[in-house]
Amino acid sequence: MSTEWMWGIGIVVLGLAIAYALMRDRTRSAAEKRMTDVVTKENYRAEDMRERSRPVPE
Repeated sequence: MSTEWMWGIGIVVLGLAIAYALMRDRTRSAAEKRMTDVVTKENYRAEDMRERSRPVPE
């Protein structure tokens, strides 16, 4: 099998993979975005509390 055929097959496989990914891609709903924001803020708050409880090195 020549390399030209392998390049052609690779291009077709890559194109199919990109098409599949684009079809599966979707946007998040407003509720999902709000949930992400809430959980992110909770995580930052918890990390901040852990940082504050550590003693400051002198």
